Amino acid sequence: MDRIALVTGAQHPDVVAQARALALEGQHVVLASTDWGKAVEAALSLQLEGLSAEALHLQRSDAAGIAAARQHIIARRGHVDAVIVDPHDAIA
Repeated sequence: MDRIALVTGAQHPDVVAQARALALEGQHVVLASTDWGKAVEAALSLQLEGLSAEALHLQRSDAAGIAAARQHIIARRGHVDAVIVDPHDAIA
């Protein structure tokens, strides 16, 4: 079974670098952002390197939005092994 990591804040280059490191370890990364275009751009950049990645549009970057994204992935893929929240995102 593939390991799956949800990574929020895909609009930030440092977050994309962290997601790349996870993908290089063999994880499938779901790059999430409230900026859909940036999430797609980040996922495509990893896919072009032959890495396993997909984009996800976050409706909100708070705890409820991240929980909803996690549930969406579980519904599609059956599980999420890690949730990495970008420090720029408000989770209060």
